[in-house]
Amino acid sequence: MHDQDKPYTDSIQQWDIACECFQAEFKFDPSEIVTIDTIREMFAEIVDGHELSQNAAISLMFALYFLGYITLLEIMKAKDEAFEIGDMSDFYLILDRADQWAHQSTDATKLTNAASPIIQATQQIMQKLNLVR
Repeated sequence: MHDQDKPYTDSIQQWDIACECFQAEFKFDPSEIVTIDTIREMFAEIVDGHELSQNAAISLMFALYFLGYITLLEIMKAKDEAFEIGDMSDFYLILDRADQWAHQSTDATKLTNAASPIIQATQQIMQKLNLVR
């Protein structure tokens, strides 16, 4: 993880940097998730609305990706009650890295306010799926 903290700039540029950081840290392309376009739109709206710094934007992207992933798991579980969710240890690293990027940001308070609904939704889905971090 490198310190990328720069003041708010264009959200699409910040999205591209966040995706590069995601791929570098987790060794897979974030665009492989089917909801990536929706995640990008939410990201841009939040980053632009709160004028988040680059580190805060990276943290937000990681958190949104995780929420998108567990939302897909929730949908699959709803379709098939026998669907088994495997070991999530590797995916919990995404949340750990999101926290690290957040702690490096100069605008962590703005990020906390901006990400509050995402955190709440993530917690609700994790509880529903009996996922424990």
